[in-house]
Amino acid sequence: MRSVAFGIATICVTLLLPVCQAQTPSPASYVDPLIGTAPNPYTKIGYGFDTGNVFPGAVCPRGLVAWSPDTTHKNQIAGGYWYPDDKIEAFSLTHFSGRGVPCLKEIAFMPVLQVSGTSPGADWKPYVSSFSHKNETASAGYYRVSLDNGIETELTATVRTGMARFTFPAQSAPALVIRVNGSVTADHNEISGHADATTTGKGAPYRLYFTAQFGSPFHELAWSGTSIGGTTVAQGANSGVILIFDAAPHQVVEARVGISYTSAANARENLSTENASGSFDSVRESAKALWNRELGRIEIEGGADARKRVFETALYHCFIHPSVLEDVNGEYLGMDGKVHTVAQGRHQYQNIPAWDEHRSHSPLMAVIAPKESSDVAQSLVNYANQDASVRPDGGGLPRWEQVNTNSGGMVGDGDDSIIADSYAFGAKDFDVKGAWAAMDKGASRPGTTSCGRKVRAGLEDYTAVGYVPKEASVTLEYCNDDFALSQFARAVGDQEKYKTYLSRAQNWKNIFDASTGYIRPRMATGEWTTGPILPSEMKGYVEGSAAQYVWMVNFNMKALVGLLGGNQKTVERLDRFFTQTNAGMKSEFAYMGNEPCEETPWVYDFAGAPARAQAVVRRIQKELFTAAPEGLPGNDDAGSLSSWYVFSALGFYPQIPGVGGFVVGSPVFPKATVHLENGKDVQITGVNASEANCYVQQVKINGKRYDSPWIPWPLLENGGAVEFILGDKPAPWGSDPRQAPPSFD
Repeated sequence: MRSVAFGIATICVTLLLPVCQAQTPSPASYVDPLIGTAPNPYTKIGYGFDTGNVFPGAVCPRGLVAWSPDTTHKNQIAGGYWYPDDKIEAFSLTHFSGRGVPCLKEIAFMPVLQVSGTSPGADWKPYVSSFSHKNETASAGYYRVSLDNGIETELTATVRTGMARFTFPAQSAPALVIRVNGSVTADHNEISGHADATTTGKGAPYRLYFTAQFGSPFHELAWSGTSIGGTTVAQGANSGVILIFDAAPHQVVEARVGISYTSAANARENLSTENASGSFDSVRESAKALWNRELGRIEIEGGADARKRVFETALYHCFIHPSVLEDVNGEYLGMDGKVHTVAQGRHQYQNIPAWDEHRSHSPLMAVIAPKESSDVAQSLVNYANQDASVRPDGGGLPRWEQVNTNSGGMVGDGDDSIIADSYAFGAKDFDVKGAWAAMDKGASRPGTTSCGRKVRAGLEDYTAVGYVPKEASVTLEYCNDDFALSQFARAVGDQEKYKTYLSRAQNWKNIFDASTGYIRPRMATGEWTTGPILPSEMKGYVEGSAAQYVWMVNFNMKALVGLLGGNQKTVERLDRFFTQTNAGMKSEFAYMGNEPCEETPWVYDFAGAPARAQAVVRRIQKELFTAAPEGLPGNDDAGSLSSWYVFSALGFYPQIPGVGGFVVGSPVFPKATVHLENGKDVQITGVNASEANCYVQQVKINGKRYDSPWIPWPLLENGGAVEFILGDKPAPWGSDPRQAPPSFD
C-alpha cells in the first residue's frame, strides 16, 4: 500500500496565502464507535439481535487488546456495552465486536472512591457507577467517560497492550477493583497473573496471561469468593485484587497492561516492547495513526458528513477482526496445544467467524488488504495442519475459530469461501496446496474434524441423497461452499474436483419445491418435513425463514429465476419481499440485519432490473445504517454487516463465492478512491451522486461505455476508473438480459 500521511500540520509560507487553509479531516476523525450500540428502530426481535453488539472502547486494527466499558444489563449484552444502560460495572480488556452471544470480557478494572468491607466476589454492586452519555467520548483508539461519582476513565491501546488513565476527584482515596477470575499476584507497582475462561460454543478452556504496571505506588487487598485480605495472591474462578493508592500525583493513576494467550513471560514482553514508557497521549496518537493508515486504504470525497461517519465507522468495524494471536516475538499457541512461531513478517489470526465473514468481509479484505487476507488464509491452513498432527481424523478447517480452537459457531463450511474469495481477488500469498488439501478433506471425508468437531455435519447424506435431511439452510451453505471449492479447484489445476464440486453445488435443486416456489427441508426418504410451507417458517432454516433463504443460490441465479417463473415474477416477488427491510428472522420479509439476506438486494441485477437493486440498496442504507447509536440493523459479527455497507456505498457487491467480480449498484459519494496494495488506484466517480440520485443512467470504465451490471475483478485489479452517471429516475441501464451477471450450472 502507498504511504499516506495524516494529521501532520502544514506551515503555509506562500505570501499569497497568509492564512493556512483548514486541513482535510482525517478518516479516523469521522469514526464513531458508539454507532451500533443501541437497538435499531426497524427491528423488533429483542435486545440481543436488534443491536450491533459492537463495543465503544479502545482497540487498534486487528488488536489483541480491546479495552472497553461493560454496562450492567441483566442479560449480559454480547459486546459488553448497551447504550440504553446508565451504569458501568467495569472496564475489561477483551471484547468481540458484534457477536450475538456473550464472550471474552476478561480482566476487568473498576476505579472506585472507597472500598467496601465486603469482598467484590460476594457483591460487586457497591463498585458499579452510573454515568451519562453527555460525559462520554469514543473515537478510533480512544475512549473517555466521567462517571457520576466524579472519576474520569480514559482508555487507549496498542495492538497487544492497553493503557488507562484514571483521574480521581480531589481529596478522594484512589482505588481500583480488578476482577481476574484466575490468579493474580501483586509486587511493588505491578500485578500479574492469568484469567481462566472458555470459548463460546464448544466451551474449550483457555488462559489469558497479563502484566499490569502502575505509575503510582499502592497497597493491595486480594480477594477470592467471599474472602478478602490476608494474602497478596488471589486464585479461583471468582477472584481478584483491590489496589489502594496512597498518594497518586494529581489524583491521576495510570495503568499499562500487556496480555498474551501464550505465556506470562510473553505478556510481559508484549508490554515492555509495545508500551514501556510512552505518555498516555502519545499512545493515543499512535493508535489514531494506525487507524488512519488502515482507513486511508479507501478515500471518500464529497457527500454529507453523516454519510462519511457511517462509512468510516463501517470500515473501522471491518478492521477490528480477525485479531492477531501471536505475541511480539512471533509465538502463539496452536490448535495442537503447542507453542508455534509465525514466519517473520506474517501474522497468525484468531476470531474468524466463517459463517459471517465469508459473504462480504473476506472479499473486501482481499481487495484492500491482500497481505492481511493472505495471512488469514494461512492462519486457517496452520490450524488445520496442527489439528491433523494430533487427531487421526483431524485436519479440517475450523468453522468459528476463537483463540486456538474451533468454537463451532453457526453452520456450513464458510472457510472454503473465505480462502477461495481471497484467492479470486488476488490475495494469494499463502500455502495454496495446503489450503486445497484441507478444504477438499473437510468437504469429501465425512469423519473429518477440527478440534473434534465435524467440519461438515450431515456430509454422508449430502453426498448420498443430495441434501442434508431436515436442514434446508445447511444444504444451501454446503452448495455455496462447494461452488467456491469448484472455483478454487480449477484455479489450482484440479479439473476432476472442479467438475465434482460444481456438480455437487447444484444440490439446491433437490430441495426446491416447484409446487410452492420455496427451497424446503426434506426427509432422507424424500418427503418434505412439514405440511404446507409458510414463508415465515423457520424450522430447517438457521436464523432465517423460508422466504429469506430461497434466494441463497448466489452462483446460479439464472436457474433460480427460471424456477421462480422468470424475470418479471422474480422482480414482483422481490418487491414484496422488500416491503420491509428488517423484519426479523421469523418473517416473510427481508431481514438485512442478518447475513442470509446480504446478497438478496442484488438478485434484481440477475433478473433484469438493476434499477430496483439501486433503489432498494439506497433505501436500506438510509433506513438501517445511520450515524447514531442505533445505526446498525443487527449483530455486526466481526464487521460483516459493516462490510456490506462499505461495498454498497462504493456501488459494488461480491455476490458469487469464489469468483472475482462484483454485481453493480450505485455509489453514495461523488468520489471514492480505493488504494490497492500494488500501488494502483481504483477511482469511483458518482456524477450527480446524492440521496435521491441513486439510479444509474450510464457507466464508463476507463472512459469506455459499460452496459453490464457485472464487473469482473480483472478489469480493476491493476487500477482503473469507474464513472457512474446518476439520476433521480430509473433508467434501462444494465437491463439487457444478454448483459446479466454470470450464472454457473
